Amino acid sequence: MTNFLNYDTNSIFSSLENFHLQVEHAIELGNSQKEIIYETLPDNIMISGMGGSAIGAEYFKNFIYNAEYLPNTRIEINRFYNLPRYVDNNTLVILSSYSGDTEETISACMDAIRKTNKIVAVTVGGKLEKICKEHNIPIFKLPEGFQPRAALGYSFVFFNYILIKCGLLSKDNQLELIKTLNSLPEFIKKINKKYVVHDFNNPAFKLANQLFDRIPLIYSSELMLPINLRWRGQFQENSKSMAFGNVVPEMNHNEINSFFKPIGAIEKLKIILLRDRSNHPRVKIRFDAMKELLNDMGIDFLEYYGIGDSFLERIIDLTLLGDWTSYYLGILYKQDPNAIPYIQKFKEIMNKAKD
Repeated sequence: MTNFLNYDTNSIFSSLENFHLQVEHAIELGNSQKEIIYETLPDNIMISGMGGSAIGAEYFKNFIYNAEYLPNTRIEINRFYNLPRYVDNNTLVILSSYSGDTEETISACMDAIRKTNKIVAVTVGGKLEKICKEHNIPIFKLPEGFQPRAALGYSFVFFNYILIKCGLLSKDNQLELIKTLNSLPEFIKKINKKYVVHDFNNPAFKLANQLFDRIPLIYSSELMLPINLRWRGQFQENSKSMAFGNVVPEMNHNEINSFFKPIGAIEKLKIILLRDRSNHPRVKIRFDAMKELLNDMGIDFLEYYGIGDSFLERIIDLTLLGDWTSYYLGILYKQDPNAIPYIQKFKEIMNKAKD
């Protein structure tokens, strides 16, 4: 294997290996946060963020729904300059921007201030911190020195602690949530042991080699959509590789019929099925039907289930597989996993542009 130290200029390897420490630190910071008191509790939660600052929100949303901690609360993710029209004072708006300078999130922040007094920010600082201090908006402060996508542990844990600190959970659910979060670091530490070796006993290294010079095409259920999005984003940023995906059952009604043309295109793709045992029974049948159809068409595919007793453990397990695979694939492509040159260039162009 290519010497990864030649390309890993910011020690992403170490960051992945020590992900359990990030979660431990996030729990410590979450516990130290002050209580947030509202006269009336919100009926909806709207999390506004972009890219790596939004992916933790996707995990949080599906985890909370699966655990049924807030069965009567609507949770949505906003990736636009303005918030949806239904946002009002019955909505808790969480503003997530690692840098604090994401222009879409700053715009959404100003919109939120006009619509509700229930706002919390998750950020390192920047313009967002300044605005929040001016309007007495609580801030969950992120540590500096990370790429937004690499701070997933902090953002996911912080979103959960916002529920706790805002008093949105029943006492039993709060105790269960804290217990679940506290168990994560040891689980992550155990899972990570298989990913630090650089040979084909390492599932991520093996998968990276299978994906070399191929385009990952990732399919999952809506339940596993956060993992689907995470894998795509990590391949795109860490590996500098194109990656696409869709969800079942929607893709069964259109995309499944597209594997014919253009001639030769399918040979450049590598189909990956991300599954979970808690999927809807009919979704399970649909995945099995897809496998049968792909086999009939002679199309190669890979299939993965997360390992773990709980839903959260299983999605974390698949997340680690995707993160490590994208890292090793980047090294195989002789790319710095940390670098995002075209994102930086695009930001420079946008900063020069005027409305």
